[in-house]
Amino acid sequence: MHGLVSLVSRDTQLARLLNSRRQNRVVPAFRFAEDYDMPSIQDVADQINARLDQINTHTENTAQNTADTHDVAKDIRSELQQVNNRLTQIDQTLDHGFANLSQGIFALIQLQIVSIHLLDHHRKQNDTIICELVNNNQLLCDIKRKLAHQLRLDQQTLTSTLKIEGIMTRVHCCEAGDYDRELELKQWLEKCCPPERQPEEKCPEPCGRPGFDPRQPEGLDWRPLPSPVDPKPEG
Repeated sequence: MHGLVSLVSRDTQLARLLNSRRQNRVVPAFRFAEDYDMPSIQDVADQINARLDQINTHTENTAQNTADTHDVAKDIRSELQQVNNRLTQIDQTLDHGFANLSQGIFALIQLQIVSIHLLDHHRKQNDTIICELVNNNQLLCDIKRKLAHQLRLDQQTLTSTLKIEGIMTRVHCCEAGDYDRELELKQWLEKCCPPERQPEEKCPEPCGRPGFDPRQPEGLDWRPLPSPVDPKPEG
């Protein structure tokens, strides 16, 4: 810009010099010497036009660069929108995935609770079986002790009876015959009118039998959620 002003100033001085010569006026020597090598008006105009062409070229380049920058910014915006859509899709997929996972885990927990309920019922049944075995063992032990004691008494009684019977048969033959007849009569009367029996010993109390109430699990109607729909890309 400073060079352009200098050229215009020189052009003005040259015009003044020409006018002075036409009017036959004397121009100071120092002015004529200063402007002796000045370019012509056409040269100045050509330089101005060249500068203007250069400015126009730079302006066009700047406009083209601005348009290119706008296109690049538009492409970046489109790509960012696509990235945003992908992130939205990933977020929806994660939401559906966690929902499916939580419902599936809930169904598994319900099945595990049912399994625990069945195992607890089996435990109660095993407790009942153990109780019955303990009672049977106690009864068998009591019976064994009583039978052993009874066998010892019977053996002693049999020995004494045989001894007494042998003695009495030898000493009282007639009385022995009467005893045999009385014994037969007593046996016949017992068959006809049996004597009152002694009350039996009480058995142990029966063990409780646990009832089974099947538990209905929840959440078995679970179905996976549908996959999320891909969002439409915005132009």
